Amino acid sequence: MDLVLFDIDGTLISTGGAGMRAFNRALLDIFDIDAEYSGFRPDGKTDPLIAKELLAHFGLEDRWCDPIQEALFSSYLHYLEDEMRQAKDCGLIRVLPGVLDLLKRLAVQPDFCIGLVTGNIEKGARIKLEKAGLNSYFRFGGYGSDSEDRTALIRIAIERGAQIISPTCLQEVFVVGDTPLDIIHGHAAGAKVIAIASGRYKLDDLGLHNPDLLLPDMRPIESIIGFMGRDV
Repeated sequence: MDLVLFDIDGTLISTGGAGMRAFNRALLDIFDIDAEYSGFRPDGKTDPLIAKELLAHFGLEDRWCDPIQEALFSSYLHYLEDEMRQAKDCGLIRVLPGVLDLLKRLAVQPDFCIGLVTGNIEKGARIKLEKAGLNSYFRFGGYGSDSEDRTALIRIAIERGAQIISPTCLQEVFVVGDTPLDIIHGHAAGAKVIAIASGRYKLDDLGLHNPDLLLPDMRPIESIIGFMGRDV
């Protein structure tokens, strides 16, 4: 059986910036800093790493500790619920092209097990997927709350997936993402990487990092399935 592990933001869904708005509100709440116009780019990074880099940007890295992290993410989750609700009400949440059709195809196939590899902390990931109507497709994953290092959280997702499919043998792991970091860390974790140019990065940008398959979006379902060695 194969594992197919999906990134969330820019790969499965677009939230109209709801996640970073929630992050900025939490930073203002806990640290009294306004990061809205900092120019920070979170693409492909884990939530803990985003928080640490933003604090470093404002010279506050010495304040990072477990109690502060807990307070920040508690505030973030509160604001994320609000931002995602507003985004949904305004029609800003989009399931990206081809995603739903591909998930439906994979979900009914006995040779595939679908999971997540995302920099979102787990509760944040579930809030986003629930508002987009995709939560039910994903039984497990590796999350930013598991590790701030993306290679490590991919390996955690692989371990969890292997436990779910046991005693069936794990044959292949595919990571699907939209950033160079998805490619770099997916390869570092021993997975094949399907890069989708559905987020900030264009095909040429992603191609520089040698993904195993490169596509503009997930609509070429047969190409994706064929690449994974299946005739579905």
